[in-house]
Amino acid sequence: MGTLYLKANNWFDSLNEHNERVQQVGDILLNLDYWDCECIDDFIHSISRRLCAICGAEQEECPSSRECEVQLFRKHGMLK
Repeated sequence: MGTLYLKANNWFDSLNEHNERVQQVGDILLNLDYWDCECIDDFIHSISRRLCAICGAEQEECPSSRECEVQLFRKHGMLK
């Protein structure tokens, strides 16, 4: 197992090029600074946002976003 880091009381594997916390879980790389709600579109939210105003999903009950999806949203200017 690689080195684990602690930031804001959360363990993570490393930081990406945007200084965001990422963690490898099996074959999936998660971005711990974003989470997915239940919406079809615009489903990635910053962890600073606790609730999705559209579907009502709460951050604590939703999974972290996949790093590849965060990067795709960022590339297309869709991160909020």
